[in-house]
Amino acid sequence: MVSSRILTAPMRLHLEIRKKCNFFWLRDIRDVDISQCCAKCFIGAKDNRVYYGTLHKSQAVVDIIVQQHPAAKAYYLCGLSDGFVWALNTHVAFVPDRHSEIHIDNDRIKLDITNARRIHFWDYTPNPPGVYTQQQRTCRNWIFANYIKDGMPL
Repeated sequence: MVSSRILTAPMRLHLEIRKKCNFFWLRDIRDVDISQCCAKCFIGAKDNRVYYGTLHKSQAVVDIIVQQHPAAKAYYLCGLSDGFVWALNTHVAFVPDRHSEIHIDNDRIKLDITNARRIHFWDYTPNPPGVYTQQQRTCRNWIFANYIKDGMPL
């Protein structure tokens, strides 16, 4: 179900890259496919302004209004660190919320998203029926896709 609050206030995403990264990507999530892994498990539109604004950069600033879609259940910002070091990757799932803001400030990035609320899903352990690889079971994108599929609170 799509909340009526989704299109009421624009979400502004301000991302500063402080250490070299491979890239960041942003997607709206309209549906999920847990047979896939990584970004492929999210069905929705990608915002290439984030990707091209961060691709292989040591320092960069991306300042955008997030393009909202009425069918989006959530949004996902993923940052892949230089060298693809799993522990240094960034994962931010969020939904529009005109009463909230997201702030992350560390040695790698500074991120501010206005009119958005972060979804804390990292303690969630999905257990869908079927056989899934270790790569899938440890992929935070896949875990969040299951979180949505399982009807967890957004």
